[in-house]
Amino acid sequence: MDVQGQLVDSIKSEIIVGRLRPHQRLVEEEISAQFGVSRHVARAALVQLERMGLVTRRPNRGVIVRDFSPEQVEQIYEVRMILQREAAQRVPMPASPAALAEIEAIHAEYCRELDAGNLLQVNVLNDAFHRRIWATCPNQYLAETIEKLWVETTGIRWYGVGDPDLLAHSREHHAQMIEQLKNSDREGFVALAVDHIRPPLDAFRRAHRASGAFGVPGGMALTPSEPETE
Repeated sequence: MDVQGQLVDSIKSEIIVGRLRPHQRLVEEEISAQFGVSRHVARAALVQLERMGLVTRRPNRGVIVRDFSPEQVEQIYEVRMILQREAAQRVPMPASPAALAEIEAIHAEYCRELDAGNLLQVNVLNDAFHRRIWATCPNQYLAETIEKLWVETTGIRWYGVGDPDLLAHSREHHAQMIEQLKNSDREGFVALAVDHIRPPLDAFRRAHRASGAFGVPGGMALTPSEPETE
């Protein structure tokens, strides 16, 4: 991975763990100094992050970490549920032995990192798990749209308090998905593909209600803490 790619991953990680907060400014000079890169690399990384939907440019403020209003979040998750339901209806069943082996290997590593409390690596493996499943969808435009919204909603998915019960829910759902892909349980997989993404949305709702911002357009930005993985 080149320097720019490494910087993009580093800034994304800072957003995930809450060191960079929604609405926080990202200044080229500061990024250059913090990560020891040229301003040209810092500028290019910000452009790439903007394309990914993780940051946005605001008049008179420059580049800031992206946040969403509650209304936007509800609409985005409605679209995600529609897309994932459609993709789940299309993935081959049973999954190929090669695909299953890769998915199971990712899940095993995910469980090890979760048990070790390495939450940042848990996020990386969680992304890899779902990306590998949707890669089996024969409609690659559908899979690519799911991936795009997945990346854009990184900040949304990591609101909450890192409840161990919710992390256990994610582990359990991943194991169930593997069995459904093995055993051609299409109905169960379609239902789980939607139900699996509800807890982070519920965590976002709770956080905004607690802040008094839920239901108010352009509500307050909250600070993500530890992850609730999907």
